[in-house]
Amino acid sequence: MEKICYFIRHGYAVHNQLFWDIGTRAYTEFRDTNLCQEGFTQAKNLNKNWAEINNIELVCVSPCVRTLETALFVFQNHKAPLIAKDFLVEFPIGGNDICNQRKDVEDLKCLYPIFDFSQIKDNTLKWDGNDESDVSLNNKINEMLDWIGKRPEKNIAIVSHSSFIGMFKDGLIGDENNQLEHCYPYNIKINYDENGKFISK
Repeated sequence: MEKICYFIRHGYAVHNQLFWDIGTRAYTEFRDTNLCQEGFTQAKNLNKNWAEINNIELVCVSPCVRTLETALFVFQNHKAPLIAKDFLVEFPIGGNDICNQRKDVEDLKCLYPIFDFSQIKDNTLKWDGNDESDVSLNNKINEMLDWIGKRPEKNIAIVSHSSFIGMFKDGLIGDENNQLEHCYPYNIKINYDENGKFISK
């Protein structure tokens, strides 16, 4: 069974822009940043120009503000369910990069009521002060693959982040000068057996 997944990095966000002015402080001093105007424009352009958008049956999104805002603008006026999942939060969590520390789910429900947050079990994202390991990132990727395999939909959009998508797509994490495009739908075909078990991509 083949599923077509479109992996979309969020639009250009405030910490992406600030990095060029203040360096890595942009990651460590600004929590869960919003999209900047360029990011909103990127998301709206994808909404208007993406030929396959009407084929999307399900949208799975990281519950960070920049990904939620991206999905909101890309999929406005579309009927696909919008489901938030913690396994899509950017890597690393738990350390100094508080730009990846999402808000509490109860706050997100008020800010973005169109999304389904019911599958996130922890109101507050666990944050212990230690950087997440590569093993943890790969475990989250496997969790995503298992979840997709259990879903009935075959055309799925995944709205996430550069490091998460880069590790899944290419097995590597880029730097600021070599990253995935913002608001570009990377098409990856994922194969499952008849029981929904991941085979290959």
